[in-house]
Amino acid sequence: MKLSEKRALERALQDHCRPAPGAGEEAPPALVRAVAAELARPARPRVLVIVAGQARRISPAAWVLHAALVLLVALLALAGIRVAAAAGAIGAAFALASLAEVTRSRACGMAELEASCAVNAQAVACARVVVLGCADALALVALVLLATEGPTLWMTLAQACAPYLAAAGAGLLAARKVASADATAAAVATAAGVCAACVALRLLCPAAFVPAAGLAWWLSAALAFAFATVEVRAWLRAAGSAFADADASVRVATAL
Repeated sequence: MKLSEKRALERALQDHCRPAPGAGEEAPPALVRAVAAELARPARPRVLVIVAGQARRISPAAWVLHAALVLLVALLALAGIRVAAAAGAIGAAFALASLAEVTRSRACGMAELEASCAVNAQAVACARVVVLGCADALALVALVLLATEGPTLWMTLAQACAPYLAAAGAGLLAARKVASADATAAAVATAAGVCAACVALRLLCPAAFVPAAGLAWWLSAALAFAFATVEVRAWLRAAGSAFADADASVRVATAL
């Protein structure tokens, strides 16, 4: 193609793409309203909006498992079975149900995608911890009220809270130390181990459940609470970087 032909083609393309006179001088009203509405939206939703959104997005399986545990305790209590003896194992089971949901983003490889959104992976993880933590607190209180009465009520509460907090902290630690795809499996396995340990302790050392051991149980609950708090903070901090640091540590450990 000759140079003159190229220039003629360029001019023709420019004329074709040039807007007609008067076009674009005034944007359509609908477009103006849409842009104004978008600019008026906050860059990040409010905390309550994030928490409510995550409450709706928690999988039904998590709620079904929580409800099934509460229903099981209620039926056993109505049947006259002493449920307080298994308070620790049931508390760890509640932690297992919540860990499966909290760690789901990392196990499904969604943390990196969520980290790029306005509601990032850290906000999502924090909202899920708040929602499921509140649900677990209500469930544990219901467990204690259904299982015990009188002076042993507070001891049963400690026996349920200590394994719950220990399982939650250990599960988050395990989920953070393994590869992304194994996060949920590691968390669930760790919580199941705590649940089994509670059963073994009940069978092998009944003296640990006498009323005189109440102070020791509350001390254990306080230590478990401190441990769980540290691990929740570590999980949220890792979620802020889409678990990049955790994945790097796993690769280094694998290479060694």
